[in-house]
Amino acid sequence: MTGLTDYITDHPWVEVFTVWYVLIDDAYQAILADYGRRLRPRGPEPRFSDSEVITLALIIDTYFHGHEALGLAFVRQYHPAEFPQVLSPSRFNRRRRLLVDVIEAIRTRLTTRLIDPADRLRLIDSAPIPLTTYTRGPDCRTVQGWDYCGVCISKRQKVFGFKLHLLTTADQVVDQWLVAPASYHDSTVAPAVLEDRRDLLVPGDKAYVRPEIQRTLQEGRRIVLLAPPRRTDRVQWVAAQERRYNRVRRRIETALSVLTVVFNVERPGSRSLAGALCRIATRILAYTLSFRTTHVLASLN
Repeated sequence: MTGLTDYITDHPWVEVFTVWYVLIDDAYQAILADYGRRLRPRGPEPRFSDSEVITLALIIDTYFHGHEALGLAFVRQYHPAEFPQVLSPSRFNRRRRLLVDVIEAIRTRLTTRLIDPADRLRLIDSAPIPLTTYTRGPDCRTVQGWDYCGVCISKRQKVFGFKLHLLTTADQVVDQWLVAPASYHDSTVAPAVLEDRRDLLVPGDKAYVRPEIQRTLQEGRRIVLLAPPRRTDRVQWVAAQERRYNRVRRRIETALSVLTVVFNVERPGSRSLAGALCRIATRILAYTLSFRTTHVLASLN
């Protein structure tokens, strides 16, 4: 059985780069058409296009775990035909950070084609994104403050940094994502993750047991935030109900595992807040692109 990201190692890199560029550029041009004008109000278009910058960012974050200098040197040496005018590391870093909103817009556009509008099931969960070790948190220059000191109970670790909150379909497509300080409880972030969503069934883990928030979501937007009962609750689920819940929950856990193991989303590796958010957005875009890339490469072969 072919996995979602097997194409990364099974296909020649130049094929993957080409498919990524075509998918990115098609979405980019469609966004410009909807926007009604070019992104830059003055001056000529850059010789190294925005689509090339985003494609190169995907390559660096997927194949080189975010090591920009290494990725740029590799592409400059081995793929001059595909990228004839590679930027310097400083210019590339500056350009990709300015394109973070475009990167997310492209992901959103791709997602709308992957999600059935009639699908009313979503899964919600979170994963830690440590920016440094907990003990060295006060020395971190990316973010500062006690809000970024948190605890990941499932991994039994203290975290200084963020939590990535994810909303996916049962097919593991990312519908919505949000980065919040690590101290914020999952249940308090859930309304923000579910913003602009209505009429959904959303299974979550025990971190989402918060009756007042569950009641507000159900009464205001008809969103059922379903969480298993705690051990101290008087009413417990029967075994069959718990098995069905666990089968569904594994879907989002798999999505988070792929984002962590393959795309290294838990280690953005940036000194600035803007850089960290841009790299997280790029890696979630790379994950989303995998659903299209797998089918395109299969059709080519």
